[in-house]
Amino acid sequence: MRALRTLAVLLLGAALVAAPADPARAEDPIRVEAETLGVVSATAPVQAQTDCCGVSWSGGRQLWLRAGRAGDSVTVSLPAVPPGQYDLGGVLTRAQDYGTLRFAVDGVAIGQLFDGYASTVQRTGAVPLGSVSLATGSHRLTVTVTGRAGASAGFFAGLDTITLRRVGPVAAVTTVPYETVGETPTRGALTRVFDPGAGQPAAWYYNDHTIVKNQQTGVWHAFAITHAEPGAPQDEKSFGHATAPTPTGPWTRQPMALTADPAAGEHWIWAPHVVYDNGVYYMFYAAGSPDYANYRMHLATSTDLFTWTRSTANPLFVDGWEGRDPMVTRVGDRWVMYYTATSTPTGGNHVVAYRSSTNLRTWSARAIAYSSPQTGRAAGQTESPFVVRRGDWYYLFVCCDGTDYGAAYRRTAVYRSRDPLRFDGADKVAVLDAHAAEVVVDGSDWYLSHAGWGQGGLWLAPLTWSTGVVERGYTMSTGFLRADVRTWPQARIASLAVDPAGGGSYRPALDSSHRGTSPYLAVGRFDVTDRAGAPARIDVSADGSRINLVGIPFGDEPVTADWLLTVAPRWTGPALQSDIVWSVNNWPTAAVWEVAFNVDGALPAVGDPAVEARATGDVTGMPPWTMNTGDGLSVVAVHRWASAWRGDNTWYDAGHAMAAWQPLWRSGGTSWAPGQYPGGTWRIVASGIRRDVAFADGAYAAINAVP
Repeated sequence: MRALRTLAVLLLGAALVAAPADPARAEDPIRVEAETLGVVSATAPVQAQTDCCGVSWSGGRQLWLRAGRAGDSVTVSLPAVPPGQYDLGGVLTRAQDYGTLRFAVDGVAIGQLFDGYASTVQRTGAVPLGSVSLATGSHRLTVTVTGRAGASAGFFAGLDTITLRRVGPVAAVTTVPYETVGETPTRGALTRVFDPGAGQPAAWYYNDHTIVKNQQTGVWHAFAITHAEPGAPQDEKSFGHATAPTPTGPWTRQPMALTADPAAGEHWIWAPHVVYDNGVYYMFYAAGSPDYANYRMHLATSTDLFTWTRSTANPLFVDGWEGRDPMVTRVGDRWVMYYTATSTPTGGNHVVAYRSSTNLRTWSARAIAYSSPQTGRAAGQTESPFVVRRGDWYYLFVCCDGTDYGAAYRRTAVYRSRDPLRFDGADKVAVLDAHAAEVVVDGSDWYLSHAGWGQGGLWLAPLTWSTGVVERGYTMSTGFLRADVRTWPQARIASLAVDPAGGGSYRPALDSSHRGTSPYLAVGRFDVTDRAGAPARIDVSADGSRINLVGIPFGDEPVTADWLLTVAPRWTGPALQSDIVWSVNNWPTAAVWEVAFNVDGALPAVGDPAVEARATGDVTGMPPWTMNTGDGLSVVAVHRWASAWRGDNTWYDAGHAMAAWQPLWRSGGTSWAPGQYPGGTWRIVASGIRRDVAFADGAYAAINAVP
């Protein structure tokens, strides 16, 4: 870390040279003795302590909070200052019986944690406390003891001086809460409508299937993977076929619809899906082979749903790992096929891939509609994709939701998006009890199907749609930026748009094309295992310039985070500042591989001071800044050096123009002891110039200037 700190000092020096003059810095800072500030309230004894223990404080005294437990606090009145945006700093005390502190102004947090523990009594240098907008009138500073380091013998706190440096005008921020009302699906009671084992000497199953209506006769047809129990995927060589007058039955067994033909490259066949177009029924299915990286997508056609003829165009394309489970629907003037695969044919993230066609025979190159954070090969979290439209919204039904495939086998997640080709970052609006689910529509009646290994056949349940709140959050806006801060069902910056000129002509800067912008955990392995859930409490400052999301949960881990977002006007233009504080309330369920803050860019490239466009991969340590850049815009995330308790790594995702800042990054994982951890301070700023390195260096210098 010494080498990293030396590099940071050199970079900071270079940035200070490169930075334009800052007119606001001509103003003299206001410095006050902390012990002279009027005490408004306190939950423990407060006194002006005179010099002791070999330490001389400014003015010979300090404000001493003799706290006895976590949660004790003192609130003091700040001096009257001209209105404006201020950086607050302080000179504090560390000692062997001092606690960990968090600061707040007018009841809403600012800045980062301060660890007051040291083996000897020490007077610190200047410490940045946070950024705050102060209007005309009185304001209060609260110092709360949130806990203590493991080696500390107490919870005391000591403040010597407080400094306020004006860095810009009052933050003219409009912050408006919102609730989005939309439809969500609910599955009713399941009814078994067909048992393929009835009349057989042994139990049989239906698995991935399709249910389609004959447009001429009105008879319903079901086609499915079928085999005797137990599940034997590499021996699934026939498609079962049944017919019924209605989706709910009664269903009658028919001869097998199609049997694998090794001469056609079909060692086994999976997951039929049938669509109708201009008098012809098209059955798409996966032709499996021992080469899992090159599964063949095949087509057979029929005019009556009984006799099927393989297409001479087979294979339509090849993909892997196990590119399978096709679903085809009409989107505008083209057909779109969704199917499950992995990010590379040899494995990686489970994805819902898609291709488009105008004739159902020739298909475009592959693109990605949704990428799961889970990685692997077979049996993942993007099986059996199915997309339906309701009004202006598209809903992706996809199995199997969860990290444990066995437990997730009957969990179908539903994501909602206005773009049928983009579900990354979309809100998960429901999780339904079903495997290999298909949505079946018969007039005004909607159904959800269910089948699979050990499930006893084909099941159907009513699918009802109800209108209610599907997301909550706040829109923070100035002339320079507009942020969608999502607070429910998951905490994230759903989008950020910027205008470096301040005129409100925003351009996309951050989006949710993959993970979104938020903290996350990777426990037991790399990549996102636990996303940020909905906070337990939300604190919003009276002027709307600060939102603190308190007590954000992370999956099933005994870990929470407080995430403070601040609009901080600077000479570089208003910025959105992020401060994360982690609380580990018990030992995590497994070794921790990543503790990270992800920045999901909306521009073509992501880089840093060394490289304009980083390839996907890891770079050890934390740079001064990362930059998303494109024509006429640079969006920079600058890092306050050493604001996190450690600084291991930065991971770049070139495909999503994304950077994950990882204070903790350890191959194989590491233990993470219970306690509180400063998670880092970043400021997101924008310039109207492509690859504006001088601007980024100046922003880095500004965030690292100590009041």
